[in-house]
Formats: sequence, C-alpha cells, structure tokens
Amino acid sequence: MPVPATVVVNAAGLGSRLGLERPKALLEVAGRPLIAWQLDLLRDVADVRVVLGYQAAEVADVVFAVRPEAMVVLNHDFASTGTAASLMRGAMGVRGRVVSLDCDLIVHPADLRLFIDAPEPVLGIVDVQSEEPVYVRVTEDGDGGLVARDFDRDYLPGDFEWSGLITFDPTSPHLGPRRGHVFELVRSLLPMRAAPIRAREVDYPEEVEPMGQWIDELVTRGYFS
Repeated sequence: MPVPATVVVNAAGLGSRLGLERPKALLEVAGRPLIAWQLDLLRDVADVRVVLGYQAAEVADVVFAVRPEAMVVLNHDFASTGTAASLMRGAMGVRGRVVSLDCDLIVHPADLRLFIDAPEPVLGIVDVQSEEPVYVRVTEDGDGGLVARDFDRDYLPGDFEWSGLITFDPTSPHLGPRRGHVFELVRSLLPMRAAPIRAREVDYPEEVEPMGQWIDELVTRGYFS
C-alpha cells in the first residue's frame, strides 16, 4: 500500500469571475465557506497544505478553524504567477506524490481517495460542464481504462474536461513552466492514466446553486463530519 500523497489546495487566486471581491475559498455555499467543506473531505489526510494569496489572513482564519494542523503556504506573487506557481510552492520539499486540488472543486470522497492513494500519476476528468473548459484528449488503454493524451482549448467529439485534479511527482524533471496554468505545468507528463470523477466546481455565479445542491447531496449521504 503506497504512502498517501500530500494534498496541496490551491487557494491563492482572486476569484474574479465570481464578481464578489472575495477569494473563492471564502464563498459561502450551503452555509459554510467552500474551503471549510473541502478541508472536511481531507480530514483523514495527514499532510494538507493550503496555498494562500488574495485575502490570505481571512482564508487562513477559516483554514485553522477547521484544520489547525494544516500547513499554510503564501504566494505573494499570486496575481502575476498563476496557479502553477502556487502549486509548486505548496509542493516544496515533498519527496513523494502530490495531489493538486483547486479550492473551487468539491470531489466525491470515494473518488478523491483514489487519487490520494494512487501509486502512479493520474488525471481527473469529468464530462464537459464549465463555460471555459480545458479539454482532455483521451484514448482507451485496451483494458477498459482511459489514457489522457493532451490538453486543448478546442472541443472534439469524445473529449472530456479536465477537473483540475491530478496526482503527480513534483520532483519530475519533465514538468513544464512553473508559472501560468497547472495543465501547462503537467502537460509534458502525458500520456497519463485518466480517471472519471464525480465533482463540481465554481467559476461563475450561476454555478453556485448547483454546487450547493452537490454539497447537500454529499451531506445527506453522510460524507461530512
């Protein structure tokens, strides 16, 4: 059984597409900040690191209220460096696998566990649901599984959307630029096993209500403490 991966929660961004002048981590959904729901799902993970930038002190207050032992990492250059830089700051010093988890993504606990325990790199994909998706080109591996071959901004029939969830080795010499988007950072690691997951994310105001419904469903099923 592999040692569970370190989870890096990327929570440094502005969340400007929501238009709330608050980071997405502090978005109130189903009565709690989004980051609080997410940390609840990570309660059994020993090494959780949350990368902060915009309104870092306010987000840190919520993080420590839910998870006092969590590590907080600051990306002071969050406005100019992008999520890839935040992720690599959070992964600094890790000698093993890292799960990259964006703070606006709530993953079904069973699916999230597969990524935390995965012994090899794996990419999380979902059916296309976002307004500005990053598509994933996939093929079958011959055993009923899927393999991610490339990312693209243009849709082709059969494409999935990248969820933003990935398990990878942060010490790999094949990683791409440490700035910009995470998919640009990990693109050179492809091909990689692709795993469909049950999840929702929030980028725009119209996605808040479906996220609340998704969290309510998980609460009803007893996945939150």
